[in-house]
Amino acid sequence: MVTSAANSKSFMVFLLPFLHLGACLAIWIGRIDTGWQKLLIVDFPFSIVLAGLMFRNVNPLLSFGVLGTLWWYLLSVILRRLFRSVRRSA
Repeated sequence: MVTSAANSKSFMVFLLPFLHLGACLAIWIGRIDTGWQKLLIVDFPFSIVLAGLMFRNVNPLLSFGVLGTLWWYLLSVILRRLFRSVRRSA
């Protein structure tokens, strides 16, 4: 049986990637050219790889939207596991 606390904790893993994907879609749909530059700062250090892809004429929605969102998902999963291990050891 899954409790509501477990549902809210699993939701938190998807919150940052969802916000990142939403920002990418808003920048792409609104054609905000400086938005991609701001995402470079937010996605640091992974933005080093993403910036390299932009110079190869890759669609920024594909590079930032997909890879950046996966980056935030990976960070969320790592943080969740870290917090769980710290909480269990305490």
